[in-house]
Amino acid sequence: MKNDLKVAVIGASGIGMHHARWHHLSGSDVVAFVGTSEASCRATSARLHQYFGFNGRAYTDVKQMLDEVQPDIVDVCSPFEQHQKHAIMAMEAGCHVVCEKPLCWDLNKSLGEILSDGEAVVAAVKRMNRQFVLTAQYPAVVPIYRDFYTQVNGKWDRMDSLTMEMEVKGRKGSKSREDIWIDLASHPLSLVMGFLPGGKMDSVCCVIAERENRASFDYVTDQGRCAVSFVLRDIDTGTPRRRFGVNDFLVDWSGYADAAGIYRARLSQGDHQVTCDDFLHILIAQFAAVVCGDGGQVVVSADDALLNLRYQIELLNRAERP
Repeated sequence: MKNDLKVAVIGASGIGMHHARWHHLSGSDVVAFVGTSEASCRATSARLHQYFGFNGRAYTDVKQMLDEVQPDIVDVCSPFEQHQKHAIMAMEAGCHVVCEKPLCWDLNKSLGEILSDGEAVVAAVKRMNRQFVLTAQYPAVVPIYRDFYTQVNGKWDRMDSLTMEMEVKGRKGSKSREDIWIDLASHPLSLVMGFLPGGKMDSVCCVIAERENRASFDYVTDQGRCAVSFVLRDIDTGTPRRRFGVNDFLVDWSGYADAAGIYRARLSQGDHQVTCDDFLHILIAQFAAVVCGDGGQVVVSADDALLNLRYQIELLNRAERP
């Protein structure tokens, strides 16, 4: 269903290309993107046009785009060291913001400085009274997973454990140690917060090894303690695994294109499976609804994003590095 929202994407040659299509499929009008050079803009324009019929404008300057296009939503998919700058620029121009994870990160800054940058983004959200969502999209699947769990198990018991295994095979080469953490840790942490809002970490253990990161902790809420563990892995060959679950009811995630060519998600557990919209599609569609005033809430709010970053940094500060 079409809405009246104008969307611009900062950085549309990588993951931003898929963000742009999700905005399009959610009913928004993708009117512009910002690239790094005239040559890259021409190439990206052609890919976006082939991907979903994009006919908008290409820019190499963020401020010029904001001044001329005046989008309702800006989707920040620039390199993570520019997330803070671009998100705040967009909000100061009156735009709502979708921000790629992590909230912000700069390899030239200390972890404390990175957290301060995240706090500055959230302060701008509140000062400008804008909507903000971080694309750590796994909480979008929590209601679907819970329904799947009860269909198979008969009831939703208390959460004693939460597990996630996530692998990545980078198109730009392998990742190691903290690079894996920066790229992926937002996802399991967002899943913890999606299942167990209002908790805190205790009994923390984290290991940052060459090709694999591991973390475990108790997440304490007013309902009790939940044992959380996750592993993040970089692989060179094979299909990356995405598995998560509560109380040993582990599901494998896989993606596929439906008959209309729209990418969707499949959750499988033994002989059982359920299909749904892609998690990022759900997140972007819900965000558009909130911006339009149609109710609901964003999947990962600015406060959630900052807490996610805080956890990511706290675990990294405590990590062993064998």
